[in-house]
Amino acid sequence: MLINIEDIDVKELSRIYDSENRDSFISLYLNLDNLDDRLIERRKNACRLALKPDRDLLANFEKTMQVVDKYLETERREKGQKAMILFASCLNDFFRAYKTSISTDNLLVVDTSPYIRPIARLIDEYETFGLILLDSHRAKIYVVSSGKVKYEKKTAKDIMNKHKKGGWSQARYQRLREGAIEHFFKNVSVDARKLFSKDNVVKIVIAGPGNAKLAFKNFLPNEIKEKVIDLIDVEFDDAEGKLVSDVVNIVSEDEKKMSDKNVSKLNDEILRDGLAVYGLKETIDAVRNGQVELLLISKGLKVKGWICERCQAVEQGVKTKCPYCGSKTSEVDIMEEIIEFAKRTDTKIEFVEDNPVLDELGGVGGLLRFY
Repeated sequence: MLINIEDIDVKELSRIYDSENRDSFISLYLNLDNLDDRLIERRKNACRLALKPDRDLLANFEKTMQVVDKYLETERREKGQKAMILFASCLNDFFRAYKTSISTDNLLVVDTSPYIRPIARLIDEYETFGLILLDSHRAKIYVVSSGKVKYEKKTAKDIMNKHKKGGWSQARYQRLREGAIEHFFKNVSVDARKLFSKDNVVKIVIAGPGNAKLAFKNFLPNEIKEKVIDLIDVEFDDAEGKLVSDVVNIVSEDEKKMSDKNVSKLNDEILRDGLAVYGLKETIDAVRNGQVELLLISKGLKVKGWICERCQAVEQGVKTKCPYCGSKTSEVDIMEEIIEFAKRTDTKIEFVEDNPVLDELGGVGGLLRFY
């Protein structure tokens, strides 16, 4: 069954790791529309060579890959499926598989824990949003999740046409018609609130012809109205696919603006010595302690470091032995570890693209909940 990317329990995945610091978890991301078998085979062979000095880990890798390959052989691709994501470790008796409608890069990683960075990025890029399409007597309410229309609710009401007779009768009918439209807008507002609250919609676009959308916005409760990012002019009967595609672009542009705004806020907080942190070590400590409300990471940033899964120490550079508890360490991408800490502490993560201010700050920082 297909799963929406935001429904993957990343918090659960972030809490799973090999307590013995063994590279025992296989994370496999497959783009089913552009599957690169040669890349996967090269990665398998590279992992075998890297694990060869440790017979137990090599045996676990081979056994786990057999489980993964068997699963892939027996599972059928579903309609609309773009990718397969798997996490597995025989040593830790762990297996998770997810079918999604969002494409991913082909990737195979062996580490001490499930590699969740690609999922965190996709969740950030494909936030659930709402779309309300309406005129004065018809409405469609959409919830768009993982880039696809999750469901829609259609609403229609017979609104009396403008009365053509003059005098008192015309004015009376106009008042009745305006009252009927107002009642219709109130009903659509109630439906939208129920749907959007249920699905944790974070952004909303209202579309339609003429002034109906402007009038309708005033009937939305404040908690819904403040999520409206744009009103666009379209005919009610325009192609649904193009409309949804256009709104996806609007939401993406708004996300870029919000990212830049948050980086600017981070910079301002740093200047006034306020609720902000930046730099690898400082950000790692703050995230691990649950102090960070919003974590900002430059897209594509990777930093080589090490982790001790026993005491959860993480630092930049190379060390084979933890200086704090003496346990064996593992080589990691520090950004992956920061993301795992963030998911464990319910920190919102935002991946920022092409922002020189954040790059100058080391590519990572956070807005704090408290000092």
